[in-house]
Amino acid sequence: MTTKYVKEVVINVFCDTRKVAQAIKIAVVVGTILNIINQGDYILHMTFDKINFAKLILTYFVPFFVSTYTAITISLDLKIGDRAMVSTNLLCKTCKTHSHVQKNDIIPQCPKCKLLGKWKAVN
Repeated sequence: MTTKYVKEVVINVFCDTRKVAQAIKIAVVVGTILNIINQGDYILHMTFDKINFAKLILTYFVPFFVSTYTAITISLDLKIGDRAMVSTNLLCKTCKTHSHVQKNDIIPQCPKCKLLGKWKAVN
């Protein structure tokens, strides 16, 4: 997998408003639950001087980045039949056949080993 391919996929994930919105929703729900677990007494009793605001904010960032990382990891996988997120050259991991896909093309079967083939992005 090339660095250029990874960078392009990361940019595409962060520019995809649906994926970012989903990550924000997950962060709000999970972050709120974790904040209630970790600092719920202080929040409920409004003892704001005891609340650790750095932890409160970080508790929302962690699930956001975990969700985004998951979306990136899934997007990096080149599955036959999925749409390519970016234009890239492909190498079959099974038989070493080369191919190319454009952004939004359907990732094809390997012409040599068919469904047994698994692609990886190459320069």
